[in-house]
Amino acid sequence: MLNNVVDKIRSFAEDLIKDKRSLIKFLSIVAILMLALVFKMHESGQNEISVEAASDNTEAEQAADNQDANKSEGEGEVCVDIGGAVENPGVYKVKNGTRLYEVIEMAGGLRSDADTDSVNQAAVVEDGVKIIIPIYLISENREEAPENTNGKSSSSEVKIPVNSDSNFVNINTADKEQLKTLSGIGDVIADRIIEYRSTTRFNKKEDIMSVKGIGSAIYEKIKDRIIV
Repeated sequence: MLNNVVDKIRSFAEDLIKDKRSLIKFLSIVAILMLALVFKMHESGQNEISVEAASDNTEAEQAADNQDANKSEGEGEVCVDIGGAVENPGVYKVKNGTRLYEVIEMAGGLRSDADTDSVNQAAVVEDGVKIIIPIYLISENREEAPENTNGKSSSSEVKIPVNSDSNFVNINTADKEQLKTLSGIGDVIADRIIEYRSTTRFNKKEDIMSVKGIGSAIYEKIKDRIIV
């Protein structure tokens, strides 16, 4: 049986060799089929690579979107302007979600005349806000107090809250103690302000820079708290 098959194949091959045209056609058909097969395999491979690349790109885009979302939720920065009864009033850049007490710490902490009862230090600060820490004015109680154990009379300090329009100091009428609540204003400069306005009224806030010792740096700190 096997010998018969081999004989037939040998006979077919001999016929093809004898008939050159048939041989050429046969080889051409075989070549075309092989080229078609190779092309098909190549095209299939490229499609698989394209699908994998598209999948990788989609995952990368999703990861980038997630990172952007995380940044927008908590990693951004905001600018806050804090003034009033803090040591170093000014504008501070802080992380989104920062609490007021953290901004106060950045501003050097609260001054001794700060009215903390009316401030929620746990509040989250927002971008672009102006925060004024209210101030208590300190005055002495001049009334005679009961004698202490040493037989001497004593006086006590009383905290008087600034009124609700509060945090503003009228530089034409404020007394020395009120002027001293302004950042950078001590005894000497407060006396100069009072002396200056005794002859010349402040017509606008900027006029206070005419007083010796008050330059643009101090003015920037107090401009939001003074009125004329």
